[in-house]
Order: sequence, then C-alpha cells, then structure tokens
Amino acid sequence: MLALAATYISFGSGPAGARAALASLPPLTLVAVRGLLAGALLLAWAIKSGARPPSRRQWLPSVAIGVLILALGAGSATVGQRSIPSGVAGVLSAMLPLIAACLGYALFRESVPRRAVLGLVVGFAGLGLLLRPGSNLDPFGVALIVAGQVSWAFGAVLTPRFRLPDDPRVAAGVELLGGGAVLLIAAVILRDFEGLQLGAVSLQSWLGLGWLTLSAVVGFTAYGFLAKTVSPSVATTFSYVNPVVAVALGWLLFGEPVSTRMLLATAVIVAGVCLIVSTRTQAPSRVRHPLTSGHGHVYVVSGRARRA
Repeated sequence: MLALAATYISFGSGPAGARAALASLPPLTLVAVRGLLAGALLLAWAIKSGARPPSRRQWLPSVAIGVLILALGAGSATVGQRSIPSGVAGVLSAMLPLIAACLGYALFRESVPRRAVLGLVVGFAGLGLLLRPGSNLDPFGVALIVAGQVSWAFGAVLTPRFRLPDDPRVAAGVELLGGGAVLLIAAVILRDFEGLQLGAVSLQSWLGLGWLTLSAVVGFTAYGFLAKTVSPSVATTFSYVNPVVAVALGWLLFGEPVSTRMLLATAVIVAGVCLIVSTRTQAPSRVRHPLTSGHGHVYVVSGRARRA
C-alpha cells in the first residue's frame, strides 16, 4: 500500500512540481539537473546496496532510452508546460499508453486486443473533447507536450527490445544520467540558462526542483518494487490515478480552473487508459520498466515480447 501511494503521489505530482520550478528556472536546465541528480542518487544507492553495475554493452542502449524519454520526452513536455496549466499537462501525459499501443502496432505489428482497441477509441475521444475548439489552450504548448509523449512512447516501445540492467534502480539511474547529460549539452547550445542568476531563483522554484528530484527517486524505486511483487494490473493503477492527482494539485496549489468539460474529458481519457492497462499481457516482468512510467506513464505489451 505504501508503494502504491508513493507511485500515485510521485508520478501524479510531476506537472505541479514542474510548474512550481518553472517560476524562475529555465525548462531544459530544470529537466537536465533533475535527471542528473536523481540518476546519480539512484545509481549510487543501487550499487551500494549490492546491485550489479551496468556493463559496457548496457550503457549505450540505456542512454539511448534516456534521451528519448527524458531529453526529448520530458524536455519537450516541460517547455510546453510554460503555457499550459499543470492539470491539463497531467491529463495529456496520460495519453502515453494510447500512443505506445499505436506505435507498437505500426512499427512492430504488435497485436492489439479488442479491449485495447476500445481503450484507444475512448481515450482519443477524450483527447478530442479536451482539445476541441474553444478550449483556449495554447496550440504550440499542446503540440510540444504531445510531441514529448510520442518520444516517450517510442522509448517505452523500444525498452523491452534492448538489454538493459535488471535492477530497476540501475536501469533508471543510467537512463536519467544519460538523458540529463544530453539535455544539459542542449541547454548550453541553445543558451537555455543565459541570464540565469542563482540568487534570483525563487524558493518556489527550488522547492519544485527538489520535489521533482525526490519524487523521481521515490517513484521509480516504488514502481520497481511493485513490478516484482504484485500483478501488473495493480502495479500500473497509477496510470489512471495520476491525471486525477495532477488536476487536483493544479487546482489546489495554483488555483487553475477546472471546468465541467475538463473533468468529463479526464474521466473519458482515464477510462480509455484503464481499458488498455488492464489488458492481459504475456510479456515477461522485465519489460515493465520504471522509466516507462515517469510522470505517470506505463507501457503495456500485448502479445509476446520480442527480444533484440
């Protein structure tokens, strides 16, 4: 129960933490620092507790997944969140299982059970309801968040096809370090932190960065524990709890408006995600990787997992 609560709070609070940190921190630098700090903590903790360090062959694919999920996925989504309410960003991030299912079929012809197909239809109907004309949402911000989810989903689809470290803390640590390092280089090239003065950073932003780092360590560790000890249907319940958490925190902490249409769209999207996540899978437990669930996402394999 504690591990489930940790995944709900850690992953569901991601959009609210990002909004708090973005008050006076640039987006790319924010995500890069979070990845480097959380990755270093996870990797050091895992190795100190006896986990096997990543091999040379595991570094490259792990960094590649980290670039797709953290650098391109979370990086783009965080930039988009500068003009999108955190609650809406949380609801949009819940679309990742739907996008992952589409990519899995399009790229690798993974079978999609009828329940998952129904979930796709319901989920995208909810997205259409959320983004229909008159929603007053910034199109560019929405596009960046959706692009980030596509990149994140692509990384999730590729994860079971790569030989990654078995320990979830080691795997998540290496990916966070790799993605954070690449994102930091991009921040330097794009002058993301030009003019940034640490003395001018608000307490709210420091608290947001601290919470994002802590929630990454706690959330990924708790999910790795759940993936090994309970059924996937239980371990992945955060996928449809997190949008509700994100909307509630956006309203409670930042006074973001919550309309009837937004609540209805959230309910429809959550129903679609629930149908997909509850679909039975024959995939081995090792494909339920913690970083495929960051910000409240999960990748569900339908049919047999293909090995690299």
